[in-house]
Amino acid sequence: MRNKLKFIKNVIYKTKRSYGLTVDYHQLQTHVLNVESGDKTDTLIQIHISNAIVVKAREFRSFVYDLAYISANKDFTEGGFFDPEDRKVIIESNDFPVDFVPIIDDYLIFQNEKYEVKEITSFEDNYAFMFLVRKVRGADVLRTVQTFSALNLEQSATAVVEDQLVRSVESTLAITQQLVEVP
Repeated sequence: MRNKLKFIKNVIYKTKRSYGLTVDYHQLQTHVLNVESGDKTDTLIQIHISNAIVVKAREFRSFVYDLAYISANKDFTEGGFFDPEDRKVIIESNDFPVDFVPIIDDYLIFQNEKYEVKEITSFEDNYAFMFLVRKVRGADVLRTVQTFSALNLEQSATAVVEDQLVRSVESTLAITQQLVEVP
């Protein structure tokens, strides 16, 4: 059993190093609704994963019937075709914070597209997790980016000295701000 686990760890490690892609993993921590104003506040945990194994699982055409087909008048109903896109994503458990537990309500952002988690499979000894995710078409993708601000101050002064009198003093002050994204 240990040899098989060591083999799986080795395969995942090599695949991550060769084909790993950047994924942002999001989990809803709290959801607060102010009943007076109607404002809702979500607290998300965002985990930036630099090397996740992302595999295209399947792309297929599906048809869904209207609710009327199931309940009332089965002679007149509507439905629609759509093309879901499923992917499998493998993430090592050491890419997550300690004691972090992925749940089915989480979602991933990969290549500026949102994917909802549909299924979670745990590897032996919780070494890694395999997620079946489905692309959410038309969803707003909100990314939070960590940045730091660097403020640079530069001052220069020039003057003309004539007979020990200082004349024509000019001073300039330049302030520049630079925002740098933290990887």
